[in-house]
Amino acid sequence: MKPGHPGFGLAIALLSVGAGCASTSPKQAFRDAAALVEARTGRKVVWDQAGADDAAVAKTLRDLLSRELTVETAVQVALLSNKTLQATYEDLSVAQADLVQAGLLQNPVFSAAVAFPVAGAVSTGMGISVSQDFLSVFALAARKRVAEAELRAATMRVGNAVLRMAFDVESAFYALAGAAQVATMHRTVLDAEDAAADLSRRQHEAGNISDLDLANQEALDEQVRTDVVRSDADVVTARENLTRLLGLWGPASEYRVRVPLPELPAVEVDLEHLESMAVNRRLDLAAAREEARAASRALTMAKNFRFLGAASAGAALERSPEGYTVAGPSVSLELPIFDQRQAVIARLEARLRSALAREAALAVDVRSEVRLAASRVIAHRAVVDRYANVVVPLRQRVVALAQQQFDAMLLGGYQLLQAKQSEVHAYRELIEALRDYWVARAELERASGGVVPVATPISRPPLPSGAPS
Repeated sequence: MKPGHPGFGLAIALLSVGAGCASTSPKQAFRDAAALVEARTGRKVVWDQAGADDAAVAKTLRDLLSRELTVETAVQVALLSNKTLQATYEDLSVAQADLVQAGLLQNPVFSAAVAFPVAGAVSTGMGISVSQDFLSVFALAARKRVAEAELRAATMRVGNAVLRMAFDVESAFYALAGAAQVATMHRTVLDAEDAAADLSRRQHEAGNISDLDLANQEALDEQVRTDVVRSDADVVTARENLTRLLGLWGPASEYRVRVPLPELPAVEVDLEHLESMAVNRRLDLAAAREEARAASRALTMAKNFRFLGAASAGAALERSPEGYTVAGPSVSLELPIFDQRQAVIARLEARLRSALAREAALAVDVRSEVRLAASRVIAHRAVVDRYANVVVPLRQRVVALAQQQFDAMLLGGYQLLQAKQSEVHAYRELIEALRDYWVARAELERASGGVVPVATPISRPPLPSGAPS
């Protein structure tokens, strides 16, 4: 086809239109994913792409880390700085590029040949041709529909990854806050036990207590000291888990978290409709639906074009060695004799069945996860209520009665210390139960696909003597 040929101009125009409408930027897809996250959690997501917003993001991080982290600010730090999320966002770039590729026309094929004179010819011959696969134009819309569904699935997967990260940070934050609260309590108790042990040694030297009482007091002191070491190790482990999720290192990892743990909500939210809510808003389930839709569209396209192989049309110009010149159209068509896309269609049918089965299985899992998470929230709340309203008050009453008998010289000092030790252990278990409750709530939010609102917290019972406020 010559440059002056009308068909040449049309081909160039079609290619220009196809290229001009294509954009490989994933910004819109990321905005869609961020909107899904914000609708479910109220939290904003930022993609660090070495752009003009980087300075603002860095300043926001510095401001957040300069204060005590709450669970909300910890999640926001992770959404801004976690590099695993930043890597996940690139899935949108890949899916957007696939969409652009699906909407592009195939490049025309240019061919040229030269015929050198061997015998009887008076001059050198030559020929040129250009051809374009025109059947791919008819499949272009179908390819774009498949790629669009795959892009939507990628958007849902990215949004789900952000949500999972947010709820993992919540769980890690509550684990760290609980560990820090227990460690502080143990350290306070250790100070009291050290003073008690020192007093016991002086009483023993004065002959006021027996060797057995002194040995018991020293054993209690060493047990509390061991508890402090163990609780400090738990804090280090919980802190590193949270630091890893926050994506921090170096000086930035010296952040502070707010303790103590939040108190129980006054009332528990209605958990009856969370199953249907989860099915509607879980993004991994939405992504599975889009993957099944993409597989269905790919199968439909393969079946519609199974008997249409490669087909191209073009024009050729030839100058023969004898001196004459000819020009005309050219057509090539693949004959579907051996390959009628049987294997391709079978593979796509299997892919569709697999996608539908995965979607159905995930829907079952989602419902089960919500039921389990809701039952754990209810169970842990019952444990907290039991400790707060029954166990700790009983331990406080035991200490008060033991103190009365000790003052009346009816009870030894070791028995009083044991009562106080049991009271402290009960309060430690109350803290751990409260931590387990908030971790269970974070898991419930993950299972239900979004934030579950809480009511106003209630007050806890008075702290036992020796426990930190």
